Amino acid sequence: MKIAIYLLVFFSLFSHQFHPQEISATLLEEGTEKPVAFATIQFQENRGVVSNEEGFFKIPASADISEINISSIGYESKSLSLEQIKPVIYLKSATIALSGVFISDKNLEAEEVVERAIAAVPQNYDFEFRKKRFFLRRSYVDRVNEFKLDVEESTVEGLDQAFMDKIASQIPKYVDSYREYLGDLYGNYENQKVQLLKAANLENPLNEESVEDMVDRFEKILNENVTDGTFLKIKSGIFGAKVDSEELKEGFEESKISRNPETPEEIKEQEKKRLENARNSANRSIERLMENMFWQEDITLDVFEKTRKYEFTTEGFININNSIAYVVAFEPKRGADFKGKIYIDTEDFGIHRLDYENIKNLKSFSLLGISTQDHLYSGKMIFSKGENSKYAPRFIEHNSGSKAEVDRPLTLLVKEQKGFIFKRKLEEVDMEFKINTTNLVKTELVVYEDMKFTENEFEKISTGSDFDYKTFKEYDPEFWSGYNIIEPNAAIKEFTALETD
Repeated sequence: MKIAIYLLVFFSLFSHQFHPQEISATLLEEGTEKPVAFATIQFQENRGVVSNEEGFFKIPASADISEINISSIGYESKSLSLEQIKPVIYLKSATIALSGVFISDKNLEAEEVVERAIAAVPQNYDFEFRKKRFFLRRSYVDRVNEFKLDVEESTVEGLDQAFMDKIASQIPKYVDSYREYLGDLYGNYENQKVQLLKAANLENPLNEESVEDMVDRFEKILNENVTDGTFLKIKSGIFGAKVDSEELKEGFEESKISRNPETPEEIKEQEKKRLENARNSANRSIERLMENMFWQEDITLDVFEKTRKYEFTTEGFININNSIAYVVAFEPKRGADFKGKIYIDTEDFGIHRLDYENIKNLKSFSLLGISTQDHLYSGKMIFSKGENSKYAPRFIEHNSGSKAEVDRPLTLLVKEQKGFIFKRKLEEVDMEFKINTTNLVKTELVVYEDMKFTENEFEKISTGSDFDYKTFKEYDPEFWSGYNIIEPNAAIKEFTALETD
C-alpha cells in the first residue's frame, strides 16, 4: 500500500514538472533596482508580451516555450531558458564603444537626422493591410476637487440646503475605472475593423443606491411642482432653458427604464447595447491612436510637421535589438508645446521609439464663470521590425488630462404656460453652484501578433458582438488567466468599486 502511495506521489510530481506553467517575473535595472517598463519579452516568432510600468510581465502557460528573449531600449538584450528565469531578472544598461570611423560616418546634425527619419517613413513602415492580435486598456481617473450648492432662496419644499448638502456629500472625490479589451485588429492606419474576443469593465460607479434615492426624490419634487399647464425654466445668468411638464415626465420615464429595465425585451436590449458600446469604444480608441501616429498631418503632436518650432539635440547613441540608434532630444523654441526624445536607427532612419510630453496647457478657455484646461498630453510609441523588415507598433501609450470649473448662479423657476408675454411665477429656487474637476485618461495598446492580410480579406471581414464581456466591482486575476495582456499595475490590482450604503 505504501509503495502505491509513493508511486502516486512520484508520478504526480513528475507530471507536474512537465505540465506547462505560467511564466512571470519582474525586470529591474542592475545596480539601481529601477523597474524596466515596456520591455519586450519574446517567446515565439512574432509573439511576445510587454512589461508594465512596474517592470512586471506574465506569459500564459504554453508547451511551445523553450526560452524567452528580453529587449528594451537602453539595456542589453537577454536570452533565458525556462530554467534560468527567476522572479526578478536584472538587465544591464547598454554601453556602446564606437570607433572614430563610425562616429565620423554618422556625424549628422540632429535636425538632419530627424529630416531623414521623416523622409524614410514611406519605406520604413508597413501601410499595407495586416491582422494584429492586441490588448487594449483604458484607465480613467476623475477627481472632484470642489463641489458646492449653496441655496440662497427656495419656495419649493424639499429643495433646501439640507438636500443640496446631501447631494454634495454623496459625490465621491476620487473615482477610478478601467476598460480592458483583447481582440483582433484588421486593416491599416487608415481603415480598421475590430473583432473583440474578450472584454472586462472594472466599473466604479457612484454610490448607486444613494444616487438613485436622490434622483427619485428630485423627480418626485419636480413632478409635484411642475404640473399640467406649467413649465420648468432653468436659468444661469443670461442663459436659460425651458422644459414643459410633458417633456419632463417623458424624460423621467426614459431615465427610469434605462436605470431599471424590467421587461425581458428591455433587459435584452440593454445587454445588446452594452456589447455594442464595448466594441465601439475599443474601435474608436484604436482609431484615434492610428490617426495620431507621428507621421500623420494636422495632429496635436506637431514635432515632425513643424520641425522649425523645435530645437533638436543629439544626446548620443544607444543599442536597440542589435541596432545602433541616435538619441535625439527635442524641446520648444518658438512657442511649441512638447519636449521628449526620439530613438532613430543609424542605418535606415526608422524610429524605434518616441517619448513626448507637453510643457504647457494645450487649450484654455475662461468665460462667464466657466473655465477649462487641457493640461496633459503625453505618451510613447514603441516600434519593432517584423519579418518584412518594416517597423510596426509594438506598444503605444497615450495620456490625456483636462481640468474644468463652473462657478455660476443657478435658478429653477416654475411658471404657468398661459399668457404670451407675462407668465406668472409659481415657484423659485436660487442657488450658487460651483464645481472643480480633474479628468485623466490613459490608453495602452499592446500588439502581440502581426501577420499578413489582404485588402480583399479585409473587405470580407464582418465584426460582431459575440465575445465574452464581464463587469467587475473588484479586480479578478482569473478573468485573463491564459491570455496575453499587459499586466495590471498596483492601482488596478487594488481596484475595488465604491461600496453602496
